[in-house]
Amino acid sequence: MPGASWWVGRLERAASRGAVGRLAAGGEPVLQETPFDLASLTKPLATAPLLALLEQEGTLDLEAPLDSYLPGTRGSPLGRRTLLALATHTAGLPPWAPLYLRSRSLDGYVAEIAGRPPAVAPGRTLYSDLGYILLGAVLERAAHKGLDELFLDRVAGPLGLARVGFATATRRFPDAAATERGNHYERALAGEAGATHAWRADIAHGEAHDGNAHGLGGVAGHAGLFGTAAEVARIGCELLRPGPLGLGERACARLLRVAPPSDGRTVGLVLAAWSRAGRGVLPDEAPGHTGFTGTSLWLDPSAGGCYVLLTNRVHPRVPERDFQALRRAFHRLAGAVLR
Repeated sequence: MPGASWWVGRLERAASRGAVGRLAAGGEPVLQETPFDLASLTKPLATAPLLALLEQEGTLDLEAPLDSYLPGTRGSPLGRRTLLALATHTAGLPPWAPLYLRSRSLDGYVAEIAGRPPAVAPGRTLYSDLGYILLGAVLERAAHKGLDELFLDRVAGPLGLARVGFATATRRFPDAAATERGNHYERALAGEAGATHAWRADIAHGEAHDGNAHGLGGVAGHAGLFGTAAEVARIGCELLRPGPLGLGERACARLLRVAPPSDGRTVGLVLAAWSRAGRGVLPDEAPGHTGFTGTSLWLDPSAGGCYVLLTNRVHPRVPERDFQALRRAFHRLAGAVLR
């Protein structure tokens, strides 16, 4: 990884924070204020809190079926799955699909997902980006505004955050750490289906690395968020001790406690016992999440601890080496700092 930034602390008070390395190979140095492509941290930092908030105010019901919010899923087995099943990865959806090969609209993505056969039986846990793409669509329909606007209005704004948000055509993060050069990784995953697709030759600083998020203009429920380590930590600490967001007891329980029948999954997070990034290093009940680009957020509710590691390990190419060993080492050091 060319560069990294971190924040370790307890309820908004940093015990250790810093930055090392470069924005890109041979580039400018990473600063503590450097934003990173957060990738799947979009799920626990944006989509999950917004689901909990909108349920709390009665705008939506996580126990309701998907087709009550997205008419495009009616008539498909997926339409009868609950929002909670999608949020805890128990709806049976495949982990990933190159939706942008056939559509560049959110409605098109919804139709593509609804038409796909299940990968596992409903009720079994299988991590899926597709479920959170659908949940992003649910939020936009329920709130009658774009997910990027909703995040700014309901999360970043109340918390006074200026360096976290979705990278759109009108809001870029040009000083962000670089990600992959080109789309080699997803191109290989897409296989023959992507043979004629116009793949990006390069990915600009501050442009979503994830292909499905990029296909939606950088705004999606599963990926697309950018942010600095300190502002990621601010959202994480808010989940541990609610303040300006106004998360109530039930909303916090949605975000921090496992929802059966999932294997260690809350709405947006996974317990350390179920993740190689934290198993045996952090308390079993500590919830957190990782991002493909080399990011992670972990929370320790019992101690009020918050651990944020942001890297650009996918630059210039996605490495074959397993990144979980580094995450475990970071969490081991971070836990020692707070003891």
